[in-house]
Amino acid sequence: KEPKMYKVTWSSSKVWYAVSGAILSFTQNIHSAMIGLLICVCVDTITGLIAAPYRGQRRESSKLSKVVLKIITYFVAAISLHVAEMMVLPTYLAGTLELSRMAFTVFCVLEIYSIFENLRDITKLRAFEILTLNFEKKIEESTGIIGIKDER
Repeated sequence: KEPKMYKVTWSSSKVWYAVSGAILSFTQNIHSAMIGLLICVCVDTITGLIAAPYRGQRRESSKLSKVVLKIITYFVAAISLHVAEMMVLPTYLAGTLELSRMAFTVFCVLEIYSIFENLRDITKLRAFEILTLNFEKKIEESTGIIGIKDER
């Protein structure tokens, strides 16, 4: 008896699932950080849109399109560091450096700081002003980075 031969056909959905599965399995160690950063960027964008009129700024699509560029830039940088950890650096060094985790942490800190600034401008509450100032001071103490504000 001759064994049955099965013909493998690849539809576009199967290719998509295979590629996305490979990418997700590759980034498995950092998926929580990726989701956290994405949430921070989304919350920052929403609070920024709400805060714009309080700052006397207009809501413009050109500013909103920068959000997509920010997400792409953050993720390319962090995933590149992850690739460097997994493929390039020696195993004993990659496990101790955690470069991609540090990158995601820095990006999330910047977004959280921006969220506090937005909430301060929206609510005009002294509590958010104190949080913003103390948050910036703590970042400066722990990282040595002075003035984490980015020009918008």
